[in-house]
Amino acid sequence: MARTAMDVESSAQLGRPQFLIVGVGGVGSWVLELLARTRGISYVVGADVSEEWGRRKVYNVAAGAILQGYYPRLEFVRIDLWDVDATAETIARLQPQLIFNCATLQTWWLRKKLPPEIASRLSEAGSGPWLPTHLALSRNLMLAIRASNWQGHVVNSGIADICNPVLAKRGLAPTIGLGNIDLLIPALRMGVAERLDVPVSNVSAYAVLHHYHTSYFRTHSDGVLPYFLRLMVGDHDVTGQFDTDLLLHEVSQDRFSGEHLNPVVAASGVKNGLALLHDTGRLTHSPGPLGLPGGYPVRLSGSGVEVVLPAGVTMDQALSINEAGQRADGVERIEDDGTVVHTGKAIQIMKEVLGYELAPLGLDECGERAKELIARFKALAGNPEVIDESS
Repeated sequence: MARTAMDVESSAQLGRPQFLIVGVGGVGSWVLELLARTRGISYVVGADVSEEWGRRKVYNVAAGAILQGYYPRLEFVRIDLWDVDATAETIARLQPQLIFNCATLQTWWLRKKLPPEIASRLSEAGSGPWLPTHLALSRNLMLAIRASNWQGHVVNSGIADICNPVLAKRGLAPTIGLGNIDLLIPALRMGVAERLDVPVSNVSAYAVLHHYHTSYFRTHSDGVLPYFLRLMVGDHDVTGQFDTDLLLHEVSQDRFSGEHLNPVVAASGVKNGLALLHDTGRLTHSPGPLGLPGGYPVRLSGSGVEVVLPAGVTMDQALSINEAGQRADGVERIEDDGTVVHTGKAIQIMKEVLGYELAPLGLDECGERAKELIARFKALAGNPEVIDESS
């Protein structure tokens, strides 16, 4: 019998799981797939609110890993993030070495399934108006972690550029995010390597930019917001050889968007998780480090995350870049208590398209606001088959 179906309660003798993945849906399932095929990973727990889905997913991942000669112990436990106390008890019992949060109430790419003119108009409002769908469950998980007295690192999915700074205002910041800025780095390295006919392994890219930039350059080749980018081949700075606006646009065209990007997003998170777990001191990029807005070059080790800016950009400049990106993404500012105040443009568009009043968003009201937002989205889509993405 496959050991993956074993209840977590019956396997306490195995010691601590290396990873607890909360939400084994679009991104989380790929995190599980990648970890199951990583040497040195021996024990991973996947968690989801849907028990049937989660158990089947964990079983399938285990079967695939076995076919490739990997035999980690993979287990499932049900976690309902609406029940903070029960979640805290599960975390306290499992004592994982690291937690991935991949849970959301509605994945962003569902908006792409709307009629093009509506989807385009909503995209102009940025991602900020949709924060409740990501923040509600992230808030609950971080509250559960606090209640459990668990000490460890958390890798957070779901627009960490904005969500992590909001959570930080209440002392609930995850360690790091995943994706977004990190998705552009391999694209840039491949783009430079191809254009200069050099090995990808010899190309480095260092950037400071926001989630908004990663969306903007998919459709634009002229930058209207500041960003920082340095391109290196070995020890030589080759940035001046490129129109960087055009380069960012061109390399953004070569990758999938939406659900097809999930394996790459997951790879970004797995990279971060392994660096934190194994104390590698890896230099990489990630959004939302230390509860900061936007994305930065960072160093990841067992002690956590350190922002490592290259010469040519100061921390004040980096923050200014990412705060401008945050405003372009629909968030005017984040108050000291975590309340999100949206831009006038975002407020107008959400009222016009969804009939949704984009009032200032308090962290503790994210759940109710998310339910209203999802209901209005479903009504707009006119399709009862569009479901909430719980993980």
